[in-house]
Amino acid sequence: MAGLTKEQRAQRAAEKLAAELAAKNNSEQQEQQEQQEQQEQQEQQEQQEQQEQQEQQEQQEQQGILVAMFTDFPAFPGAPTTADVHPDEVENWKAASWRIEE
Repeated sequence: MAGLTKEQRAQRAAEKLAAELAAKNNSEQQEQQEQQEQQEQQEQQEQQEQQEQQEQQEQQEQQGILVAMFTDFPAFPGAPTTADVHPDEVENWKAASWRIEE
């Protein structure tokens, strides 16, 4: 009995087919996983960009809320007599004889 029986041939063919399908499924799963990872990376990158834009916008808004102040007594000859001051610092500047422009 040198040859294989029909049942053995059918079993080997089924095993070969199952192995091919498993390999195909594995490659498809890998592709899906890679696509999912790429999508997650892209979403993270978009979130970071949005955060950076939001931070820049907040900084610009804070800069737009400056208070114009002036003084009649410059600290030294040629010193500036006007300044744009952040609202949190207005009291400090008032203590140094600066006034709010109206």
